[in-house]
Parts: sequence; structure tokens; C-alpha cells
Amino acid sequence: MNNKLNLFVKGILDICFFIGCALELATPFGLKYAVNIVIKFLGETTEYARILDHYAYAVVSIMLVGGSALLILYELRKMMKTVINDDCFVQENVTSLVRMSIYAFVITGLKLLRCFVYFTPAALIVAGVFFFAGLFSKVLSLVFDRAVQYKLENDLTI
Repeated sequence: MNNKLNLFVKGILDICFFIGCALELATPFGLKYAVNIVIKFLGETTEYARILDHYAYAVVSIMLVGGSALLILYELRKMMKTVINDDCFVQENVTSLVRMSIYAFVITGLKLLRCFVYFTPAALIVAGVFFFAGLFSKVLSLVFDRAVQYKLENDLTI
């Protein structure tokens, strides 16, 4: 395998994970500021102005979605370690893919729920993307599970 590419991808995942952690911690403090900037540029009639009307809900929902996204990144980082070590067909990766599908479906549910509190087109798009990402991750977990079984059978063959 191309280890330079794998290390590059792992580095990007690491950077995204740590920036995501910082943003997650900054959400309660920075959301109001960010919304006010958007209102300044797009005006009071923008749908994002409604975030201030539901500020507590917005902070909690954004942090839950952000936490789920961080968990997905964490699982991807674990998987990339096995790819770098050239041992990617292991049960731990199957477990990681199943977990990522659950986290993606959690994000889908949270975004759809948010649409009932205050609607933004972006929330609907994000929900759709994570729904399909969850499905893809679930299917990929089944493929990896089969590959792990084949690998174990092959390892036992003399």
C-alpha cells in the first residue's frame, strides 16, 4: 500500500479531529457571535436569525451533532492505523464501521429533529448526507466482516 498517502490521510484526520475538538468546546461561546455575523451580512430575515430564538436548543443540538462527528473521526483514525500497519481486515474495523453508521444515523435524527424547531435548508441536506453515509458505512461493515472471515479461514489453511 502507498504509505505516504495513508500517512497523509491520517494526518488530515488528526488535524480535523483536533480542530473539531476545539470547535466543539467553543460552540457555547462562539455560536451567538457567528449568528450575529451572518445576520449582519444576510439581514434579519435570514432563517439563521431564528437560532437566537432557540439558542439553548441550538447549542445542545450542535454540540450533540459535533460530538457524533468527532466520534466518526475517532473511528476513522483508528481504522487508518490498521491501514498504515497493512492489517486492515480485522474485527476492530468492522466494529468501527458499525459505530460510524450509528453515529451517522444519530446525526441524521438530530438534524431532522432540528428542522421541526427551526428549519434551515442546510440541516435537511446534512441529514440526507449522513443518512446515506450511515447506510454506506453499514454496508461496508458487512463487506469487511466477510473479508475478515475469509482472512481468518485463509490464515488457518495450511
